[in-house]
Amino acid sequence: MKKDLSRKISRIKALFLRKKIAQGIEVVEQLCRDHFEVHVGVAQAFASAFQAHCYEHTLGRINDYELEKGSYEIAWQVLDFVEKLAQYQHTSPYLTPIPPLDIDQAVLRKRDLLHVKTLQKKGTPVIFLQGSSGMGKTTLCKLYLYTYIAEYSYVAWISSGAGLVDALVAGFFDEDNQQHYTQQYKAAKFERIVKFLEQLDGKKLLIVDGLDDYDAFDLSMFKTLNATANFNILISTTKAYNGDRFQTIDVAYFDEEQSSELFFKEHLSAKEDEFLPKLLDLVGNQPLMSRLVARMLHQYHQWNVKALYQFMRHSQVANTNWQIAAHLLEDRSQDEKALFTHVLTLLKIGDLSELEKWVLEQFVLLPPFEIEWLDLKQALKSSTGFSKILMGNRNIQGFLDALGSLTKKGWLSRDKATYKFHGVLQEATHYFFRFEIEQKWDVLTRVVLKLQKIYLEQKRFSEAHQIEKYLKIVMIRYE
Repeated sequence: MKKDLSRKISRIKALFLRKKIAQGIEVVEQLCRDHFEVHVGVAQAFASAFQAHCYEHTLGRINDYELEKGSYEIAWQVLDFVEKLAQYQHTSPYLTPIPPLDIDQAVLRKRDLLHVKTLQKKGTPVIFLQGSSGMGKTTLCKLYLYTYIAEYSYVAWISSGAGLVDALVAGFFDEDNQQHYTQQYKAAKFERIVKFLEQLDGKKLLIVDGLDDYDAFDLSMFKTLNATANFNILISTTKAYNGDRFQTIDVAYFDEEQSSELFFKEHLSAKEDEFLPKLLDLVGNQPLMSRLVARMLHQYHQWNVKALYQFMRHSQVANTNWQIAAHLLEDRSQDEKALFTHVLTLLKIGDLSELEKWVLEQFVLLPPFEIEWLDLKQALKSSTGFSKILMGNRNIQGFLDALGSLTKKGWLSRDKATYKFHGVLQEATHYFFRFEIEQKWDVLTRVVLKLQKIYLEQKRFSEAHQIEKYLKIVMIRYE
């Protein structure tokens, strides 16, 4: 890579010395497109602000050169910046931002972690982690990354509800309005990303989280990234992979022992109860639901294990919610319908405050990824209908208290100052608050678009791109 750059820079110098300035500038422009664009795209977000400055200054001086009709002096200034760019070394192991891990939630997935590692030792570098929503696939991916990160020279995390190409282009390129790109344009960008990744030395890890809509091209690219760029790849998906090129691991439901262990970990004051195995079996020993009922029982002292089990099993509310789930999710599995039913039932008895309800509504139109409180607060300032709630320290504290109480009750997950609304809980909450959300649609979408703008300004293009995609999905629910 360095030799190739040196040859091209020597060629530019030779052209400039022979006064072939226009031809030399053309070579510089091509060099920027072919090599520096991806390198600096990474640098802007994760490594070197100075490097990004050099790149932008190079482009600016090229424009100056064109305006001044072939200035010899500006041409050599352009070359000076190009030489600075050529000295760039990517030193950070993080090719993209890496989400945080709550280690307490991951301990019960060590069996699956060992399964992944065993397959890799047998020479299986591309593995699909598949299973229904709420099973802990994302947590398993995080646990693998943080456990084995020292084995890799570079790691990348892609949250790809939008698809592999869209996600990688959004993650690596400093460009706005990516939803307007043609497939041909994105394919060309993706090709350059692959070339950049091939040039990085050492073993690499790519985690593609939530790839529920992959196609033949995505599968081909996994093979290419492994073969040419030395990537181990983990893909979490709800869409089962049925081919024979890659290995799969079914991320299974917990057994009774694991589910009970998780319950007691989340509900520290709980005691042994003969109805607990029945309650956990009712929610399918599903990790997300085991955690949610534990936290709810810890917060709502008017409910005990027996009463909650009987209500969720026999109440008219539960029967009605099952009919709703069967109608809304007619194309989905019985497990997903049951999960939707249980979440609706818990929302019904959750006794949420008005402020807690309002906080949840803010998350309903946002993709289910980690959102920092400072970014959310800044986005909410654009909400004219609710701007008063953010005025004054007391009200700010009230909002933070609502975020905290929702976390304690299990509706939101939190890591330090970052909050996430799980997609399963989010979809059910959306239905539960659908009429209120419809009335507040304009206000809520302003918050969403403001957050997207914040991410674009921070050059977090993957998150901004996901917001665009997810908002369209939510709009379809009202059609």
